[in-house]
Amino acid sequence: MSEIIVMIRSEIGMNRVSILSNQTFQDFVNKVAQILNKPPESLLLNLEGAQISSKVPPTMQIKSIPKFENGAFINVLIDTKKAQQKPQQIQTPEQPKVYTAFGKLANTQQIQQVDHKIHENKDHALSQFCQHGPQAKCINCLSETLKKVDKQEKTEINKCKHGEGGRCLNCAPYEQEKKNTKVANKILCQHGPNGKCPHCIDEGQIEAKHVSFDQYLHDMKFKCRGQHPENGRCNNCLPPTMISYKLKKDCKNHAPYPKAMCNNCLPPSILLKRQVYRHVDYVEFLNIPEMSNLVQYWTSKGKTEQRMGFLYGYYAADPNYQNGVRAIVEAIYEPPQKGSVGQVELLKDPAQSHADEIANSLEMEKIGWIFTNVNHDCFLSSEELRQAAKYQQLHSIKHPEGCLVSKFLTVVLRTKKDNPDEVVPEVYMVSDQGQQLEYDGIFQNSRRRKVLQVREPKDELDVLPSFVYNGKSVKEFEPDFFIVNVAHGYNPNSNYNTFKLYDFPVENRSVVAKQQDLKAFLHKHQKKPSYHRFADFHLLLYLSKLIDIHSIVNITTFIASECEVPNELLDIVKMYATGA
Repeated sequence: MSEIIVMIRSEIGMNRVSILSNQTFQDFVNKVAQILNKPPESLLLNLEGAQISSKVPPTMQIKSIPKFENGAFINVLIDTKKAQQKPQQIQTPEQPKVYTAFGKLANTQQIQQVDHKIHENKDHALSQFCQHGPQAKCINCLSETLKKVDKQEKTEINKCKHGEGGRCLNCAPYEQEKKNTKVANKILCQHGPNGKCPHCIDEGQIEAKHVSFDQYLHDMKFKCRGQHPENGRCNNCLPPTMISYKLKKDCKNHAPYPKAMCNNCLPPSILLKRQVYRHVDYVEFLNIPEMSNLVQYWTSKGKTEQRMGFLYGYYAADPNYQNGVRAIVEAIYEPPQKGSVGQVELLKDPAQSHADEIANSLEMEKIGWIFTNVNHDCFLSSEELRQAAKYQQLHSIKHPEGCLVSKFLTVVLRTKKDNPDEVVPEVYMVSDQGQQLEYDGIFQNSRRRKVLQVREPKDELDVLPSFVYNGKSVKEFEPDFFIVNVAHGYNPNSNYNTFKLYDFPVENRSVVAKQQDLKAFLHKHQKKPSYHRFADFHLLLYLSKLIDIHSIVNITTFIASECEVPNELLDIVKMYATGA
């Protein structure tokens, strides 16, 4: 009985799913349905271009399915019609007849009292409908069990979606003994003594000041429950759309502007307040050595030349938050740049497409940007916030509810105010409102870092939205109103990294990688399997320039599946390394 780990690609991004080889195909479908929060019958699974949902019998074991192996990529499509159908209600068995000592039929209250006395000390509570022993479980005792879970000391491992022999990102930090869990995980915390994060919370979901976006939509729909048909929409359950803050010039209620104008044409007024939801709830850094390398290089320059890079990784469901989304960072690409004390200027980069192609071949994508900073006057300056908004707009995608959203992250590596030698990451996003205001060209350049300024109208026909704070109209304000905080942490377990190595020289720095660096790197890791030896993002980038991008993409397929790289490709790399 072995474990198989595959990648699934769906409308919510990439997810890693583990399943035992002796489990059935239906078990796998149910697990995927649970992750996507969709009915199993609405899922259409494709493995290497072949549709397997209808061809593979539900009872077939995973090990018997052709090409279903470690590292396989499965595309999941959703049948919207079946997804909107009500789930089939579970029929509970008829309650068995129970008689009292006097031969009379016992009522429901008497049965519940007896059942409670019998099972009150068990690991989970049974209901009067259960037909099994005290150690088994069924759908009937689930609701009773959930009531007891809050009183028991269980670790976060109960959030995993795999079998007993499986492992995933959720249970990796919690494999220590129960008595050592709190102490071991507390080392990973990045907050004060009164703060909380996934590392120091043992059970239950995290109470965050920002609600997950999908949970926010769920709560909106709940407000109008029963007031209209399930397929109907009202102001309460409509998803937040990307509202335009420009003057509407194509209103059909009157002659075109500027000949006529009505209230519907005017851009909406803006009440300055923080956004209550966020599109990413938690960021997990798997590339700790790479981040340390970036900090060390920045420090070697006296922290006078700021650095930036793009983050590559993938998104997954986060069980620590209701309908939560987790971003997993695996690599940093540092483009050609010129840094100064206060900013970074990006230069022309012909190799950016190579970085994107290598990441995409490993089922990753560009999920954010990272930069260094020594300022402590604000979380994000007006210029930094506007740049983050531009990146988010550039990487917006269509949500299943029909609105445009962005999950693009902003990570700041900042020195501590009380200890300049210590550098810690901070993760932010720009609110949807701030992103749209920047896209509509409402802001102007500001000379003050802590102030966002509304631009002046170009002429009398240029109408701008009004900004209101504390009942007063304002023209400038702090960027904090448009900042969304994102929780973050590290995972010390490297078993789940696609990139296993981070010691090849980083591109676009003062010291350029040379042929002897490639030779020394391959010699250093010669005893490792070839798919492990080539699992370095910066090595692959260097080889893509040295050889060609198509050959490197071919190598990444063996890295993803953890299979030995063919000798033909190894000989090509060896030839360039030795010059022979």
